Amino acid sequence: MNKYQSAYINFLIKFLKPAKPLKIILDCSNGAAGPVVDKVFNNSKLLNFKIINSVADGNFPGHGPDPLKGNALKKISAFVLKQSADMGIVFDADADRAFFVDNRGRKINPDVIARLFIWHLEPKKIVADARTGWLVRERKVVESKVGRYFVERLMKEKNADFGTEHSGHYYFKKFYYFDSGIFSAIQAVNAVSKLPYSLSDFIDLSPQYYSNETNFKLNAKRNYTAILKKISTRYQKFARSFSWLDGLRMEIKKPSGGFWFNIHFSNTESVIRLTIEAQSPKILTTEERILANLLSNI
Repeated sequence: MNKYQSAYINFLIKFLKPAKPLKIILDCSNGAAGPVVDKVFNNSKLLNFKIINSVADGNFPGHGPDPLKGNALKKISAFVLKQSADMGIVFDADADRAFFVDNRGRKINPDVIARLFIWHLEPKKIVADARTGWLVRERKVVESKVGRYFVERLMKEKNADFGTEHSGHYYFKKFYYFDSGIFSAIQAVNAVSKLPYSLSDFIDLSPQYYSNETNFKLNAKRNYTAILKKISTRYQKFARSFSWLDGLRMEIKKPSGGFWFNIHFSNTESVIRLTIEAQSPKILTTEERILANLLSNI
């Protein structure tokens, strides 16, 4: 271990303060987290943890580098259930993101984790990207464009304590406004250890919303600016709020129920991305189909 790794590990250890014993499964995705995670979590006598896919390997033998693709979350869910663990945590390859499963092996929506962090850290000021949902926006947030550059810059500008993106990036003032999967894991462990019940209970006791995200390949022949304007006009009479900060975000209240959607151009892929959240599965299915047809056929 070199002096830089040692300094980083010692810095992280200062923040790991579980309030009670927990059993955790950690999946390092054969990426950058492996050399650090074991030494950090081994410092707490209250944690019973198991690490899988800990050895860095660019062939990614355990599963792909992106936990949202393939069966990465299915694998850790199986480990959590087999070990009767309190939670599971999967890092992506470069360890700037962390994804979570609860004690019942269920994948956790990143907005739920953000809500857990807000409960635990009690931030005075929050920055959230344009795709962040109601669970976070129950608190007043400063809205940011999607992407690390925009969230970090806005957090510094507003002196915010916490930032979140729907993609699983979490930003902390105490981590110099950067996103970190390992620091997120530490704070998640601290938060779950403070709960008077299980992580699955925290999820089930939170307001229930239903969401999905779909990508549409860009077609150079189509005028997407005009398409978004037509969509905004179509929903205008039902709109409770709307924003053009990053693509189009509208919060809609129809007689059938409420939902919101965001349509924006990806910063990293040649796609236009539809994110939608609704108060019921039926509303989600219906409105997602309508919006997908509009994006495809206008």
